[in-house]
Amino acid sequence: MRYWIGVVFFAAAAGFVIAGLAHKRRVLAARAAAAARGILPAEPGLRSVAAFGEIMRPVILFFLAYAAVKTLVLFVMLGGEEQLSYFDLAGVLAVLAGYGAFMSWRIGYRTSDLAIAESAAAAAADTAPPREGADATALPAFVGAPANDSTPPDGGLAPIRGAR
Repeated sequence: MRYWIGVVFFAAAAGFVIAGLAHKRRVLAARAAAAARGILPAEPGLRSVAAFGEIMRPVILFFLAYAAVKTLVLFVMLGGEEQLSYFDLAGVLAVLAGYGAFMSWRIGYRTSDLAIAESAAAAAADTAPPREGADATALPAFVGAPANDSTPPDGGLAPIRGAR
């Protein structure tokens, strides 16, 4: 049984890290696409569940670190090397670290603020009257911009912010 638990836990830790990085990449791509359309998400209000997640992140990370230290101390003090190897212990600690990183990325890169901003922009677009002389088939101004253009793709419109 030696080393198998470590291998499984290292694989789980790698899965946590890969899932967290994939989530971060998806959210950053969605934010860039929304910004290209002039939609900027607002910061969550103090009574928001998203703000509660930001507040709880250091507490959860503290308890993950506490569990890691406690696991390490008890492994050494109780003679854990009789049943498991140090590689297995490192796998358990890697799972705790991987989960902490995964949870931090999930809290730091939320999709809920993007959904709120998208719905606020859609509601504003439905209620706004069409502009004089606006062509419905015209391409946005940023479509013809070169790929290395660092200017914001606002197209002359003020950014639409999400609801608070």
